[in-house]
Amino acid sequence: MGRNKSINFKTYEEAGEWFDTHDMTDYEGQLKEVEFHFDLRKNRNWFELEQKIGRTIRELAKKQNISSRKLVNELLKEKLENLGHF
Repeated sequence: MGRNKSINFKTYEEAGEWFDTHDMTDYEGQLKEVEFHFDLRKNRNWFELEQKIGRTIRELAKKQNISSRKLVNELLKEKLENLGHF
């Protein structure tokens, strides 16, 4: 594969989008075992989506060349404004 490249992500979403478009078997020679811990409960802005909704959001965001997070925020903001709550 050539030279080793460090893969770093700033957000969970960024990591998810990268893994959606890359095959980890291309990087097997660079992988090493690590341990890490995180607690999603600390961030209270996480919401579980139905699988079909999540897939649709990712597809639409990709077509618009924006992040899924940005698309979700735009859609929710628009809906809240229409309801007079924003």
